[in-house]
Amino acid sequence: MKVRRRNTIKVLAVLFAAIVFSSAARSQSNDANFPTPLTANVVSGTIKARDIGDNRLTTYYFAFNGEQGDIFINVTTKSLDGDIDIFVADAMRPLTRMVIYADTAISETGRLIYLRKPEKLLLRIQGRTPNDDAASFQIKFGGSFVALKGKAAMELDAPTVDSDVTGKVRVNSVGTIIETPEIEKPVAKNEEAVATRSTELEMVPVTPKVKPKKPAKIKPEKVEVAVTEPAKEKKPEVMSTETKPQTGRKKPEPKKKGESQPDPLANVRLVVIFKNGDRLERPLTEVLKFSVDKGILTVIAKDGTIRRYSMVDVAKVTIE
Repeated sequence: MKVRRRNTIKVLAVLFAAIVFSSAARSQSNDANFPTPLTANVVSGTIKARDIGDNRLTTYYFAFNGEQGDIFINVTTKSLDGDIDIFVADAMRPLTRMVIYADTAISETGRLIYLRKPEKLLLRIQGRTPNDDAASFQIKFGGSFVALKGKAAMELDAPTVDSDVTGKVRVNSVGTIIETPEIEKPVAKNEEAVATRSTELEMVPVTPKVKPKKPAKIKPEKVEVAVTEPAKEKKPEVMSTETKPQTGRKKPEPKKKGESQPDPLANVRLVVIFKNGDRLERPLTEVLKFSVDKGILTVIAKDGTIRRYSMVDVAKVTIE
């Protein structure tokens, strides 16, 4: 009998904890002015993963009271990156902060708060999951923790918005437009009758009058006859017997007057290689003068442009 009583007590405790946890997880407020009241010393919930590219944090607020003395806080999280804060509700004065990292499978930490007088406190859970799995948290209070009951818990309920009220355009967290299904309006009986009559009238086949087409006139095609003249026979070329065989080298043709001789400097270039890997090449036919004076390389072109370079930056100057 004792064993049965113990088993029944364990089952009832598990059911009570499940009811408490489920109620806490369902009613989670994200408004600091209307936080979720804590009616038990244990609160737990989950934070869903957001869309790709959405870096916003999920925030939950819970309200509870504290008597004079020490309040013990135990926090257990999984896949949660964020902060857990305790504030004084009247002035939002921070009492403690716990920074949570999702570097391990399950993270557990704790805090101790001392109150000199009874206070209304606010619990804020703010964070996100670093992957596609939902983050979970469980916070247990002890010591001078006081749960909200009765009217104090009912007065903190936030106003709700009717789920039927929706806008014309819906978007997700990233900004992509979500297509909304069109809602068919109820049609009255008279309108249905009119619609059926109009469809019946529309469905009557109408045979259009088609005029007989006149036969197209066929024009006689012109036939062109090409007349080709007989090819003339080419006379065989007669080799002159006066030509003498050429012996020795050909004499160079005399240069005509007015022809300019090629410039011997056309293929010669001024090359400047800098220490940073840059390279400057100019043909000498375009360079009027280049010189080095007081550590400065000056290149003067025939078109009048002048370029100066510091020899500290020059690695090599050559003429190729």
